[in-house]
Amino acid sequence: MLAIAATAQVVTRNAGGLVPIILVATYPGLLLFRNVLTAELLFAVFLNLAVAGLLVATCVGKTARCWLVATAILCAAVAACLRSQGLLIPIAAVLLAAGIVGRDTPVRVTVIAISVAAAFALLAAGSRFGASNSDQASAVFVSKTLFCNHLNIVLGSDAARRELALVAGDRADAAMARLTADFAAEPGRWPVLGFFGDACLFDAALDRDVAGDNGNVGATAAYWRIFLTAVRDRPLAYAGKFVRQMAYGASVAWPPYGLAPVIPVSTDDVPHVSDILTRHGWASRLIDLRGGPVQIGLLSDFPSVSAYLFRALSTVFVIAIVFWTVTAARRSNFATRAGIVIAMWAASIVPAAAAHTLDVVRYLIPAVPMVGLMLSLFARELTETIMADHLSPAIKRPR
Repeated sequence: MLAIAATAQVVTRNAGGLVPIILVATYPGLLLFRNVLTAELLFAVFLNLAVAGLLVATCVGKTARCWLVATAILCAAVAACLRSQGLLIPIAAVLLAAGIVGRDTPVRVTVIAISVAAAFALLAAGSRFGASNSDQASAVFVSKTLFCNHLNIVLGSDAARRELALVAGDRADAAMARLTADFAAEPGRWPVLGFFGDACLFDAALDRDVAGDNGNVGATAAYWRIFLTAVRDRPLAYAGKFVRQMAYGASVAWPPYGLAPVIPVSTDDVPHVSDILTRHGWASRLIDLRGGPVQIGLLSDFPSVSAYLFRALSTVFVIAIVFWTVTAARRSNFATRAGIVIAMWAASIVPAAAAHTLDVVRYLIPAVPMVGLMLSLFARELTETIMADHLSPAIKRPR
């Protein structure tokens, strides 16, 4: 948040631009991250650092611009390594960087080219850091998430069913029966998705059915093949799910987290964490996974105030996007900088909706600091526009 406040100060050169940052910093949803170190937290940090670097690069000298753009590209790559749904972020950062830098000296272009190569090398190698070969659920997580969260398309596609029968071999009937049971389990748990995806995601026996004799590698490849076959066979069904998920996210994307004084105890993940600890020989350790409710504090003690304040900020953010669209034709600095924020924000949201089709609202939370930057830019541009319109009649008035 301090880095974002510094960015707002440099870009807007107006202390008033810090007000939205201060308001966003008090959002209780951000304070959820203070109690636990997660990949989601680190993803949020590097995503927003990448945005900050690109924004500052628009208003500094050419040498500083070169190094800031290179750093932003590397931060975007690290963010993508920390969360699979961030895959579009380094791509968006590279495209935006190309527009910011334009034609420059060969030395500076070489520096940026090296940063791009390093970013994609890091993405190729580092994106699998979180996959432990000793843990089946971790190794197959990405491909199995796509497979399970689009299980309705898989089961509705004859081509996908044939592909499943091909990879499962003599265990095809057992695998199909298992998938049908998983699909029918607790349909009300995820109403947006239409079925309970975790029933499939944590079905370890299913991995053995589709992997054959190839272990984790075979299961990962099988899930990918079946998912891609289902999407190719029923592209309109997949597109429809994506559109519905984005519409759902837009309709409920008013900050929903942390508006109560405490974070309740989780009941969904504890059994899975306990199972992982047991399989790695840590069951004997005295670890209280349930704990108790976590106090959030600050404005969460005033939930009604928080609700109105942050829904108002969300509304202003939407207005800012419309304002940016209208002013983009002017090719002003605001249009350029607002475009950077919106492009990076969209790059972090769209893959989540395309892959998870589940709770895109949860994946909007890391973008909240970027909302503060957008509001800062909007406040400055709107103020300058009003002042210019106010001063114009005085300037034109005959003496």
